[in-house]
Amino acid sequence: MNLKTKKLFFTIFILFVFLLGFYLGGENKQVFDNKENTEIIKYEEQKIYKVLDVIDGDTIKINYYNNLVSLRVIGINTPEKEGSLREQECFGNEASDKAEELLFDKNIFIELDESQSKFDKYGRLLAYVFFENGDDFGLEMIESGFAYEYTYQGREYKNQNIYKEAQKYAEKNQLGL
Repeated sequence: MNLKTKKLFFTIFILFVFLLGFYLGGENKQVFDNKENTEIIKYEEQKIYKVLDVIDGDTIKINYYNNLVSLRVIGINTPEKEGSLREQECFGNEASDKAEELLFDKNIFIELDESQSKFDKYGRLLAYVFFENGDDFGLEMIESGFAYEYTYQGREYKNQNIYKEAQKYAEKNQLGL
């Protein structure tokens, strides 16, 4: 076998290995919580998710990469509803009902925020939630008075200023909470 033929076989072999790796690895879109994959996470989150359950005004359940996952909405907090693990709070049932009206069995987009952990201490995915038309669920809940702006442990987050302004609007207009 001459040198030219060896180079040709080597090139074909490398191409074959590359294509095989691409073919076998192309379907596995596992996302890890680190800086290297930030762009992958942002891209992957443009996927549509169906809301399978509404736990309360700030927590829902979705199918996230073939796992039923609780999602906690970044930047908002709502009072606890009746039947939750904590004591019921005033306006908790109303906030939960509003979230259910807006989200249950609806398609949504989610967006992670690099300034926050991917999961909270209870294992809930932390993300912003957007309706199919692009409107921000958290902003809607605050503006209408069903939630208030919530900054976890003083950590600034992307939509913080918008949410704080929405809360001022709701308070000024005596909406909800």
